[in-house]
Amino acid sequence: MAIWKMYLITIIEIILFLVVGFLLTDNVLKYVYESSGIRFIGNVWVVWFGLSFMIFGLYTIVLSFFVSKESRLLKERLTSKTFWVIVIASTVGVFVPFFTGEIPF
Repeated sequence: MAIWKMYLITIIEIILFLVVGFLLTDNVLKYVYESSGIRFIGNVWVVWFGLSFMIFGLYTIVLSFFVSKESRLLKERLTSKTFWVIVIASTVGVFVPFFTGEIPF
């Protein structure tokens, strides 16, 4: 039963980071892109999800330094190849517009 509780906490964390990512995308990243000459139109949801999961990945990495290494769920998350692929892809999705001059996809 304890593992289900941890999964529920993880789902709540992801939803929280989606909300925070949306707020940061709409209130901060939008103006950063526009000040760099990048039009903030198109598939903005790609940037939103990218920023959300990039922040979630950074949160997980920082949390791993402060939480006991015995946290099974955190250990599995950090050793998961899927987790790292998503974090890298989301980071690319946020920073690629600075090189291409437009929102990807």
